[in-house]
Amino acid sequence: MDEVYLGPTQTTVPKIGLGTARYFGGRNVLVKGLASGLRLIDTAESYNARGDEPGQAELQVGKELAGHWDRVFIATKISPRNLAADDVPVHARASARRLGVEVLDLYQIHGPNPSIPIGETIGALERLVDEGLIRFIGVSNFSADQLKAAQDAARRHPIVSNQIRYNLFDRGVADDVLGLCQETKVTVIAHTPLALANFDGHAGSGVLREVSQATGRTPAQVMLNWLVGQDGVIAIPKTDRPERVAELAWSVGWELDPDQRRALDACA
Repeated sequence: MDEVYLGPTQTTVPKIGLGTARYFGGRNVLVKGLASGLRLIDTAESYNARGDEPGQAELQVGKELAGHWDRVFIATKISPRNLAADDVPVHARASARRLGVEVLDLYQIHGPNPSIPIGETIGALERLVDEGLIRFIGVSNFSADQLKAAQDAARRHPIVSNQIRYNLFDRGVADDVLGLCQETKVTVIAHTPLALANFDGHAGSGVLREVSQATGRTPAQVMLNWLVGQDGVIAIPKTDRPERVAELAWSVGWELDPDQRRALDACA
């Protein structure tokens, strides 16, 4: 699995990880992912499955990865309503307990909360880095202006990532957020990178099929390769099917040719 530096740090993460939103688990998918190099596992305190209470995804991830933590880069998120300074450490420790880890590799603000000053939240997160509970601070679903505010608030530890919805057919971030992230060395973690497999009716789906046929790769592999071929972009597809893990892993290790990339660039 190809790896890249996380933000401005010297820590590397795989170009392809695994997301766990709406993840039901129980089929050894995450462990199979580790074996294929998909060692970044992303979850959140708010994620659940089948209507379960929030936190169930973290419990499921912790259960499946018990005994494998030396191979995992674990990322989780704190919900926007929990961003007050006194709440941040409580929720971080709760996430660590559910996961069964002592340190959270990447702790992300799941979304902005305009009623709580971003400086208050970032200050609390920086204290957790100093204490050793978290290694790196990230954000999620932040606009360019919101990311700038978070970066300005960070005094001792940088914002290393911004997790945003980004895929071949959904490029709302491309003009401002992506450019700012690339300029300031903030890794873009693309969630929903396969557009929930709902792309057959899109005007660019024909181009996707043509490139898929020409490369001998699946449409999912082409979509992921197009994403992570961009500077500072990694992706976290989600699957409940163990047979798809190898497909996801083989989305890297090869390159689209310039004409194919141009055709995909133009099909938004």
